[in-house]
Amino acid sequence: MKRTIQVLVIGLASMLAGCVSVNIQSNIKKEAQPEFSRILVESRLSQVGPTYLSSFQTSFPAGYQVCVVSNSVISFDSPEEAVEKQRQACQSEVVLTIDFKRNSVSASGKYAYSSNELYVEMRNLATGQPFWKAVVTTSGSVEVPASKIVSKLIDDGIVEARLPNNNPVQLTN
Repeated sequence: MKRTIQVLVIGLASMLAGCVSVNIQSNIKKEAQPEFSRILVESRLSQVGPTYLSSFQTSFPAGYQVCVVSNSVISFDSPEEAVEKQRQACQSEVVLTIDFKRNSVSASGKYAYSSNELYVEMRNLATGQPFWKAVVTTSGSVEVPASKIVSKLIDDGIVEARLPNNNPVQLTN
């Protein structure tokens, strides 16, 4: 009985340690925002799980076509070459780039707290001009859930969420 309780406590603690807190601050340049339905998601993160990028393909609302490309430090193509290849294959109109900015540690010992800062940008592939930028602060992981980024894009009016009857969804905070 005692052993079972220990296993449960350890399991619960490890699940809680895996939780990710996410804070996103963004800025929009409305006059540069194009109309688009085809998005290329580019990850410049060096270590992500095998399903991380594919989660973006199912997180965007209906009506958006999403392709992904990984440009880690161990990729052989330059980031520009990889993006261009995938852009042509998918006919993407915009690119959403997720890049690592920095890691910081507060305190020390068993009270140490680590946070990661990521830079996320969406730009028009025809002009190369960015129209949405964000700084994402996370605790625990550099893998910001795709749903969090897509929700912020919807909140900022960059991506339009639609119901099955084609009516726009109005989000409230």
